[in-house]
Amino acid sequence: MINTEGMVAETAAKIYTDLCGREVPHEAEAGQYPQALWDALAENGLPLAWVSEENGGFGADYDEVFGAIWVSAEAASPVPFAETLIGNWLLDRAGIAIPDGASTFALLEGNTASVPFAGTADHVAVYDAGKNAIALYKTADASAADGQALSPDSDTRLDFSTATPVASAATNLSRRAVEALILTVRAVQMASAIEAALNLSIAYVSDREQFGRPLSKFQAIQHQLAIGASESAAATMAATQAASALARHADDPEKAWHEAVVAKVQIGHSVEAVTVPFHQVHGAMGYTQEYDLHHYTRRLWAWRDTLGNEHRWSKLLGAELAVTSPDQIWKGVTTGAWIAS
Repeated sequence: MINTEGMVAETAAKIYTDLCGREVPHEAEAGQYPQALWDALAENGLPLAWVSEENGGFGADYDEVFGAIWVSAEAASPVPFAETLIGNWLLDRAGIAIPDGASTFALLEGNTASVPFAGTADHVAVYDAGKNAIALYKTADASAADGQALSPDSDTRLDFSTATPVASAATNLSRRAVEALILTVRAVQMASAIEAALNLSIAYVSDREQFGRPLSKFQAIQHQLAIGASESAAATMAATQAASALARHADDPEKAWHEAVVAKVQIGHSVEAVTVPFHQVHGAMGYTQEYDLHHYTRRLWAWRDTLGNEHRWSKLLGAELAVTSPDQIWKGVTTGAWIAS
């Protein structure tokens, strides 16, 4: 399980409880940005949790911050809290001063990159593996290269070819290290959102009646929820393993890459397995804009595609395993000591 009892997580939980009620994600999508929520997170220094003390943060442990990320996804956070954590982590690793306001992140592909919360974040930290460099841009200086996003969290492709960075610096971060962090953050968010959607579904079918008895008493509904519960447990376990691996390898995140990829693949399959049943058990209510369920399922579909979906990562992991000795594979499965990169 992801630990949600540390100081960072408990602070985030209180802020989200007080300032992100069920109406807030709805209002955010209607154009009312929850500035008070972001201000509270910033005033408590939470977006700087992974930033070193030398750069103005407090260098919190990975596992403690993952608890706060879990809480934010559980609340269907309409502000880029997790994205700012990642963006600030990248900037800090390159020794770049952390800007004020909300940030996001991107991995450059040519002159373009997929950027979550591009319409909300003030800055974007761009990792360029080809140059072994990280650059800080004002998001407004990049131009949009594609259409409407699936959810506020969805990636929008931005073109940086005519944008001038605010700052840039070389980094010793490998692409795998960056991928390990991003995939693990998304794994924690997805596992949390699956559990939240499951709990919403259980509450709904327990309260609603059909033919004189609760929907939860019908075998078909029980079967759908059993699938959801089992996939939720698998997703949580995969996210926990990935988060634990990153905490163990805090000084060298690349060593947590395999666990992050496994979590990405497992939870991607879980998202496919649960989102339709969750909507189905709600009946027509589950497909309405006014109901809360879509704030989780649309985010799940968007997060599932971060850095490519589970099919892409299955192929990458499978190709690597195919040229690895059986003894080393078994060691990786049983001890977590995965293939040497």
